[in-house]
Amino acid sequence: MSIVKTLLPDEQIINRTKKHLIIFFFPVVLTLLSIYIAGYMSNNPILEKLQWAPWVVTLIFWAYAYLEYLTSEFVVTNKRVLMREGFFVRHSNETRLAAISQVTVNQSLIGQLFNYGTVLINAFGASDSFAMIARPNVFQQCVNEAIDKATTDKTK
Repeated sequence: MSIVKTLLPDEQIINRTKKHLIIFFFPVVLTLLSIYIAGYMSNNPILEKLQWAPWVVTLIFWAYAYLEYLTSEFVVTNKRVLMREGFFVRHSNETRLAAISQVTVNQSLIGQLFNYGTVLINAFGASDSFAMIARPNVFQQCVNEAIDKATTDKTK
């Protein structure tokens, strides 16, 4: 179910992102490894009949990464931050802007190079993290701007 279908009547999307394409790195490496292993197995008469096995494992990893990418959705609206990911194991969080005390972005050196990272939402004691989000700094900035706008609109 898409996050857009759960929006409130006067709620507007400010920013929307997904998981970063880096989640396909391991399946790509596994594909290259399977090419090498299948070539080795085809030259060995004993292993020749099992050269389909690495491809099955590779296909499973590709399917898992693809489903994870398809089902990930991270949205900042003028009222809430909505984050959902996972197909087999669902992880979701809907936090009102007024309840958020801090938004933290953690990025490794590679995450900084490829622009992905982990976003942590702290809501006055409770925290939730979402890994491998594309453009996490833009997401953090949009959350902070939405919080700022929501608090200034209340004071007026």
